[in-house]
Amino acid sequence: MGASAGAVNDVSRRFSIDEFHSQDWNAWVQFELDEKVQLRGTYGSFRTRAAESGQPGHDAGGGPLIVPVLTSRVDYGTMGVSYEFWEGDYTSGLFAGIGVYKVRPNAAPPGFEDFRDPRRTVFGWHAGTEGTIKIVSRVSLVGRLTFHRFSAGTGRSILTADAGFQVRF
Repeated sequence: MGASAGAVNDVSRRFSIDEFHSQDWNAWVQFELDEKVQLRGTYGSFRTRAAESGQPGHDAGGGPLIVPVLTSRVDYGTMGVSYEFWEGDYTSGLFAGIGVYKVRPNAAPPGFEDFRDPRRTVFGWHAGTEGTIKIVSRVSLVGRLTFHRFSAGTGRSILTADAGFQVRF
């Protein structure tokens, strides 16, 4: 089991390393299926920009406008499998799985409510890479890069970069 926190980047339209911001936190439990294979259940939450944030739009009169920065909170629960490459005190791994994502839009300025993400629960998938460094016999420092893809009307692609601690029993 473990927990981590990190940064979020909405990569639905483009990727830029300097756009990691906001926050992600998550906690997980895992069960060893085989010496190198883990079944992991994760619960987490991140804040990200709304899908229409910063995009061109039209006001009620049909005039052009740019949508201001709008945010949404996304709570998620995932189930996945991780394959680890043991390298002594350092372990790397690849993982993938499915998940449920609950999108909760934050308040918008007057006149921009229609540009918020819709409030809904959707299914998706995730995949990524991880590395752990053993600190003591059962405690490790974990770094994880996760790509989340879920459909919330427009199809969202979110990249999270997290660091935290893991305890193995």
